Amino acid sequence: MSWDTQAWAAKAKPGAASEKLVLLGLAACSDANHCAHPSVDWLCDFSDLNRKTVISAIGRLEEKDLIRDTGRRVGRTGQVKVYRLGAGKAADPFSNSPTTGTVPEKEQYQKRNSTGFSSEQSQKRDTEPLREPINPPSPPVGGDAGSEKRNRGSRIAEDWAPPAVDDLPPAANGKARQWPVGAYEAEAEAFRNFWLGESRAGARKVDWTRTWCNRINEIAGRVLRDAKAGVRHSAPAATGPTQPAKAHDTSRENGAAAKIRAHAKAKLGDQVYGQWVTPCRLDIEAGTLTVVAVSSFASNYLRGNFANEIGQAMHAVLGPDAELRFAHEKPSV
Repeated sequence: MSWDTQAWAAKAKPGAASEKLVLLGLAACSDANHCAHPSVDWLCDFSDLNRKTVISAIGRLEEKDLIRDTGRRVGRTGQVKVYRLGAGKAADPFSNSPTTGTVPEKEQYQKRNSTGFSSEQSQKRDTEPLREPINPPSPPVGGDAGSEKRNRGSRIAEDWAPPAVDDLPPAANGKARQWPVGAYEAEAEAFRNFWLGESRAGARKVDWTRTWCNRINEIAGRVLRDAKAGVRHSAPAATGPTQPAKAHDTSRENGAAAKIRAHAKAKLGDQVYGQWVTPCRLDIEAGTLTVVAVSSFASNYLRGNFANEIGQAMHAVLGPDAELRFAHEKPSV
């Protein structure tokens, strides 16, 4: 900036507070030739005035011969005017300055349209010479305008799977290794399902593996607290805990139970149905279906993961008023 221009602007009396603030903003961006070309937006930030007031103040400063439009234009599209301060119809207050009109553009100090004035920024702005004239950058030859756009990332894939624990970065690896068996797979499944169902703009990520590692760091403490409290983690259904080999005797089930099994198998798929529903016994009595599992763990797992599908199969056979219950008992065979 030019200290002569700053001092002159501080003493000037344009007659209105808004004009004074705008004049001080122009002076803060002035070069050694007492010229300045801040954008209107920058002047709005500097003066805390709205855009309409800033534009009006610039016009009145021109009318009062405090600034003059040099006719030069800068900026990417040449829309920013270059003003000469203190060089209107009145006597030039800088006429005796040894630098007036003598400093080439390449030797001017760089002015940035920034809103911050930290000591580091001010020192750099006041001491760093321009490396290139202020001209709009030339577009790359044969380049695609879309290639310069910011990478907005992508949504998580339906078949996304977490990396192996051994392949995680050191911090995430150390935390995941402390988790109980099944917790890593279960949390990854919850992570995938959450982002598959998310519709907001944040659902697009540049690197989903890095996002998963960040998630591990966030929930590591909670997973360990849950394990200490007795919470049992299980892997996703397709690779879930191993179901006991024993199964209930289903030879006495009636025709309604057979139809419910057919509907449930169609909804759950052969693998899940065979692993979790086949070993159960279906007891039907007075409009109530009781799914009798082989253990309390199996009963809770069925209730927590497949109650909706089994319930739909039950209603399709027994009607909308049927009631679904879960129980467990040790198989007799």
